Amino acid sequence: MPKNLCPICNTPSHLDYEMTDVYLFFCESCKHRFSITKSNCDEVYDDDYYQTKHKNWFNNPDTRLFSIINKHIQESSTKSILDVGCGNGNLLKYLKLRINKISLTGIDLSNVKGFDGVTIINKSFLSYEWESKFDMITSLATIEHIDDVNKFVTKIHQKLNSDGLFLVMTMNDDSILYRISRLLQKIGLTKSFFRLYDKHHVNHFSHYSLKKILISRGFSIQKVYFHNTPLKSLDIESSNKFEHYFNKLAVIFLFFMGRLTRKTYLQSIVARKV
Repeated sequence: MPKNLCPICNTPSHLDYEMTDVYLFFCESCKHRFSITKSNCDEVYDDDYYQTKHKNWFNNPDTRLFSIINKHIQESSTKSILDVGCGNGNLLKYLKLRINKISLTGIDLSNVKGFDGVTIINKSFLSYEWESKFDMITSLATIEHIDDVNKFVTKIHQKLNSDGLFLVMTMNDDSILYRISRLLQKIGLTKSFFRLYDKHHVNHFSHYSLKKILISRGFSIQKVYFHNTPLKSLDIESSNKFEHYFNKLAVIFLFFMGRLTRKTYLQSIVARKV
């Protein structure tokens, strides 16, 4: 397998691991991991993806992160928000209940419908063209699914009003959880590694690579948050109750260590258009 160019810094990157559905590459320059999906192995974003495959994620939203977003909205006097990859609209529902006189729009490939005070566009953000611009754009657990991340961040920049804010949340490849999974893979324990690096994510951002792509596309970093997701939102695979509780305790411990070391499972960055 030849070297592939890193989507963040365009540096030749080496093959880190070949999996059933993807080739996983690693860039030594910006510490970014990315996947090249094999033929006919692309992730399918149908109703089953939202309602069954990731049911826990959508049924247990991260209201702690939502409250942080609400705080930034209040402090910046934001009047219009676009949520890119809005899923079932959990964030927009949360904001609608707490903020008056604000324009709320979501865009997603899902079939979720708009509701009172909220507009939903059921299209691909990268291919859909419309004239509206926004004071703030949020994108939670979406950028890791995007092949052309430079095009994605560039379009975010274009759709923001002058001095607008972009809040992006994604997994943290620097996290204790990811580091332990890579260590276990080296000694033949591959279950967690396969789970984290399977085809559902094509970009695995280090904290450095996430900041780098934002700065390179015309953003300045305003605030960084290292955090975990609610435990109930995780799909903890197991073949029996003992394994389930063992895996759950392991995740709790790794989340705790992540908080202590600022190497948490998730990372969020607030960036300003410059």
